[in-house]
Amino acid sequence: MFKRCINLLLFAFVLWTVNGFAEDHSWVPLNNEELKMTQFKPLPGAEAVLLYYGNQIDDVDHKEFLYSRIKILTDSGKRFATVEIPLVGKASVTELYARTIHPDGSITDFTDQPFEKVVLRGQGIRIRVRAFTLAQVTPGSIIEYRYELHYGDKDLRHHEWVVQHDLYAVKEHLSFRFDKHYDVEWVTTPGFNKTPEKDMKAGTLRLDVENVPPFEPEEQMPPESVYKLYVKFFYTSPYTPSPSAYWYRTGQWWSRGIDYFIGDHKEIKQAAQQAIGNETDPGKKLRKLYARAQQLRNLSYERERTSREQKQEQLKEAKNVVDVLKHGYGDRSDVTMLFVAMARSVGFTASVMLVSSRKTNFFDRDVLSFEQLDSQVALVRLNGKSVFLDPGTRFCPYGLLRWTSTGTAAMDMMDPGTFVSTPATDARNSLISRSANMMLNSNGSIKGEVRIAFSGVDALERRLAALDTDDAGRKKELEDELKEWLPTNAKVEMTTSTGWENEDEGLVAIFNVEVPEYASVAGKRLLIPAALFRPKTRRVLKTGPRKYPVYYHYAFTEADSVALELPAGYTTETLSPPQSAKTDFAAFSSLSSSVKNRVNMERTLRLNGVLFPPERYQQLRDFFASVQASDDSQTVLHQVSVQAQTAN
Repeated sequence: MFKRCINLLLFAFVLWTVNGFAEDHSWVPLNNEELKMTQFKPLPGAEAVLLYYGNQIDDVDHKEFLYSRIKILTDSGKRFATVEIPLVGKASVTELYARTIHPDGSITDFTDQPFEKVVLRGQGIRIRVRAFTLAQVTPGSIIEYRYELHYGDKDLRHHEWVVQHDLYAVKEHLSFRFDKHYDVEWVTTPGFNKTPEKDMKAGTLRLDVENVPPFEPEEQMPPESVYKLYVKFFYTSPYTPSPSAYWYRTGQWWSRGIDYFIGDHKEIKQAAQQAIGNETDPGKKLRKLYARAQQLRNLSYERERTSREQKQEQLKEAKNVVDVLKHGYGDRSDVTMLFVAMARSVGFTASVMLVSSRKTNFFDRDVLSFEQLDSQVALVRLNGKSVFLDPGTRFCPYGLLRWTSTGTAAMDMMDPGTFVSTPATDARNSLISRSANMMLNSNGSIKGEVRIAFSGVDALERRLAALDTDDAGRKKELEDELKEWLPTNAKVEMTTSTGWENEDEGLVAIFNVEVPEYASVAGKRLLIPAALFRPKTRRVLKTGPRKYPVYYHYAFTEADSVALELPAGYTTETLSPPQSAKTDFAAFSSLSSSVKNRVNMERTLRLNGVLFPPERYQQLRDFFASVQASDDSQTVLHQVSVQAQTAN
């Protein structure tokens, strides 16, 4: 709510124009050469090729038109017939048309309804998409689709043309209609030397490009948008001579708006004193203020409401922190500023930090857009130290920042224009603890109970993800996650879970698990892998040179404990040897032991880094190769008579 107020203040004199941007949105004429194409000579072996791509951004009417025409060349290329349109914020899809053009020239129009779903791109990243699949697609077919994206807000936005795609692009037509009341500037990917054609009278920028090679991503790299060819747009003022001047002057605007919103109100001091009570310890005082702020209903983590629904619920927009307190609700910015206001009112030195998220992009100081600083945290001086807090993120424990706001650029609103870096993630703040009590059968299968406890960042991300689903949905998500850690064909059923609503305790889930072929049968021996839980993500083991950095969302710790009850008539012959590996950024250890008819396996993995440049790839690869070698080691059981086992 506060951000909308500030934007109105910043852009109060904007007069939107509505003329001069007529572009053809019909199907691009098809030629026989495209229809007859069976292979693409510039890129032999290509499974498909992007014959034409169009992107028309209209920042006056707040919409965007996109067009793709793709030639399918192989069976594997048929995967492009399933289309997912990402929806950012309040964006909605309209005027969607799609069709399949068969090799004989006949056409099958798409007549079904696309469906909306949430896709998981990685821990803490959930993207809403509109998806559909074109029918009757074969090698030789051409698929094409066009649609409009409409944005719900009226703020000036920063936009970009994505020039490079997953497919080779033969032709691209890109246009941008900007607000002529402002100067528009742009930056491009280093090495991309194409310059848009600017028409000040029409208020447009246009660019036509041809023969753009495909982008070749690497596993577990940073956001692709950082490296693809692009043109990023932003608005400037003729009175802003340099980037430093822009960040300083715009930061001052934001700082004044925040100070006005926070103010100095007796109601806030009364609320703060009531929350603190008789507490005298400064650290405990701050924790109580933090808890009081998080008691507010946080609208940022509820579904989007229509204006009609807002009116029916009588949701009011806050003009200051007193309104936030009286209403008992607000968005994440409102909650953060109420916390800062309460902290200030009882003598703490506290300020609002505007932070750039590293969720889908990295901060670029040359892109003069304050929208890059898209979230807020609080900075408090406590016993001579700076403490970063995130009361505006629901379920975020005291002292923790969500991973998207760690190790990234931030601006203190008490010192506008100056950038600092938020604290980096720490492996101690993210723990997945997995324990299993299993019974091994003589056929190699195991059955038993698995308990998983998530804490810190891992618990926070799963709690936030659960807000988008119901009990059945979060049950399925946790079951699917456990299946990814277990051998193929494992059967998993969650029996209970606790801790979803309390960020001060761990999030715990318990499962019944069966794994049909866990141990290998070799005559009278059973060969048991040293690791039951083997995460399939986070593995960086491919040989060869690396072009892009290796990227982890946050540092983490995994602690596993497996107790395996042996089948009757079996005893331990050899235990998997103890293993360890250690670098300046990671540590690993595993240990197996045997007590009577039970084998115990302990395993700990800690990674305390996020971004590893290509020159450190080999070191990272060697570390994970050691982990994999340990996981592949085996404990050997030998079959003996039941009588002999009893005698022992």
